[in-house]
Amino acid sequence: MTATIHPPLTTLPEQRLILPLSMTWEQFKALDSLLEYTRSVRLSYLDGYVEIMTRSSKHEIIKYLMAGMLMIFFVEKDMSFRPTGSATLQGETKGSSKEPDLSYYFGEARRRRETPDLAIEVVFTSGTINKLEYYRRFNVAEVWFWEDGVFAIYQLNSEGYDRTLRSVLLPDLDLELLGRCLQMSEEKEALKIFRDAVRGC
Repeated sequence: MTATIHPPLTTLPEQRLILPLSMTWEQFKALDSLLEYTRSVRLSYLDGYVEIMTRSSKHEIIKYLMAGMLMIFFVEKDMSFRPTGSATLQGETKGSSKEPDLSYYFGEARRRRETPDLAIEVVFTSGTINKLEYYRRFNVAEVWFWEDGVFAIYQLNSEGYDRTLRSVLLPDLDLELLGRCLQMSEEKEALKIFRDAVRGC
């Protein structure tokens, strides 16, 4: 029997697939367990609907560069924070499971909260499920979507999310600068330019 060798998923274009059949929470958790060690595949669940996403190398580059730049910003601004990365937000009673690309807690009370203040997603392909609904169920105060160098910022209110022009949590962060630096071809140079700009503020 001849084995077929497939290239790693991270070298392929990012893809999203929404399964056509509704799943129970137990079925979703069983599927999640089967794919537990497939690091390039991410699952999301909302009211029975399951979305499967493969993560491309471009996606991961932007994600880790953004994390590095935000770390620079937090340290330079002497902010109290806790990075929780892609830690999954999930709950059977909420009918939802979602893994953001990046997430953060802020302030001295950060250790007492169950869900992060900020969740960030890097978007290369759009699905049909309302992504904000995932986060609303966990009362995430602010959600960012990065797509093609532009950030869409959403702030939670009593009825859902409103799109805003700037971050309420990080009002001093120049999102246009962050977006430009993320699209630079040389990663080290991008980090240095961002760092110097933050220090010069």
